[in-house]
Amino acid sequence: MPTIFDAHTFALTAHAGQIDKGGQPYMRHLERVANAALARAGHARLVDGLDIDPMVVMQAALLHDVLEDTPRSTADLRAAGFTPEVIEAVGILTKPKERTAYSERITAGSLPAILIKMSDNEDNLCPSRTLPNATFLRERYATAFGRLKEAAAALGYTGR
Repeated sequence: MPTIFDAHTFALTAHAGQIDKGGQPYMRHLERVANAALARAGHARLVDGLDIDPMVVMQAALLHDVLEDTPRSTADLRAAGFTPEVIEAVGILTKPKERTAYSERITAGSLPAILIKMSDNEDNLCPSRTLPNATFLRERYATAFGRLKEAAAALGYTGR
């Protein structure tokens, strides 16, 4: 079974040369999201007593944009040995080719995917990652974060 290091290496290779909106290597965004998602998953497991594997969450968080923003596919993830749980979470977090309502995607019942998306939205709300005149984006991320928090609470999550 792949390790966190393997997920990091896969993401680092797949996103090589990509930079984020703030001009930083894209991998830094993935690392921040993974660390925040790991903390949330730890809370879910230790405080809320939920059946969630923090290592699955961290791997999926590192890989959460690989299908959407790189030429990699689910077949590549399978070939690298990632578990079905990791691949499922990454798939849920990937914008589908056919339009699907965001509300349907976030309430798919996958706590790992919801916690990762909460962490992703939180990182996207960081002033260094949004354009100065992008008030509409900040509002969209803040609204989405609230909806994600509600979806997580419906599954028993009590963290922030």
